[in-house]
Amino acid sequence: MLEIGRVDRFPTAAHLASYAGLVPRVHSSGGHTRMGQVCRNVNRNLKWAFVETGSLVVVNQRGLAGTHVVRLYQRIKRAKDSSEGGGRRARHLAEAAWWVLTKQEVYREPQSSRLALSSTHG
Repeated sequence: MLEIGRVDRFPTAAHLASYAGLVPRVHSSGGHTRMGQVCRNVNRNLKWAFVETGSLVVVNQRGLAGTHVVRLYQRIKRAKDSSEGGGRRARHLAEAAWWVLTKQEVYREPQSSRLALSSTHG
């Protein structure tokens, strides 16, 4: 919360993830879309915190078995190369942080049986 500051300056969860450097640049031309590297002018401390937290999920998945974030990790691991999963986990955590801070509520596990890859991109 100290690194984020006032959460109301971010209109959506995706804006906070972008501020933390967890969203790649998008290059589109002639119907082709290519994902590039993330911008350099990001909040590096915030990015580090979300990436490290995502890594802790992987290390402690036995102790966290059955939680939403472990199911998310396992789904990403099956769907994509596991090396790409770090940024995806970190982005999900950033988006979850935005929702918690915006609603000013304690985090609750999702009740839905449908597991979304992202809180903003279903």
